[in-house]
Amino acid sequence: MKIDILLFQLAIVFLPGLIWAQLDASYAMKEKPGPAEFLIRAFMFGLVTYVGVYCGYAMAGCSFSLLETGDPKLNIFLSKEFIDEISISVPVAFVLAVIWIYAATYKWLTRFLHKIRATRKYGDEDVWDLAFNSPEMGSEYVHVRDFDKNITYAGWVSAFSDTGKLREILLSDALIYDDSGEETKIRLLYIARDKTDIHIEFPHASP
Repeated sequence: MKIDILLFQLAIVFLPGLIWAQLDASYAMKEKPGPAEFLIRAFMFGLVTYVGVYCGYAMAGCSFSLLETGDPKLNIFLSKEFIDEISISVPVAFVLAVIWIYAATYKWLTRFLHKIRATRKYGDEDVWDLAFNSPEMGSEYVHVRDFDKNITYAGWVSAFSDTGKLREILLSDALIYDDSGEETKIRLLYIARDKTDIHIEFPHASP
């Protein structure tokens, strides 16, 4: 019973990191992490969250209580201050996770390194991610060519896949036309092609 209470209390302590790690796995990472990697990331994210809360407390002139490691029961529920800090850490972890997702999606670190000319490498992701995650590429409006059928799909990119299996793209206010000039208007158009058999053009340059 004591072990169950200990595990439950530890889960509460690591809740901010678990929330951040779950959001990171769902929206920032291309592949789901294994259990060990997930726990390591949850620990690191939780640590960063508590450091951020500690800094916030310090700037506000408030004291930040630490878990009494000398207590063999680890009965953190006796400390109202500690519960308050966890309650604050949960929304802080959510906000930090959203910022982290923005940074991962729009490659803030990579852009900074490009800005200072430290590297010209984009990263481990392929050019597909670069084209559709970077506003500098003018990726809002695209032409998808099907040379076998002599058909062109044109439209505004509403969504695209981040997986490496298929190249999936969702176009809004789309046009389908062939070499004869016949056009068909469609509000939403889903296209799925093999990653080795897709041709996309960006007719409009970014301002």
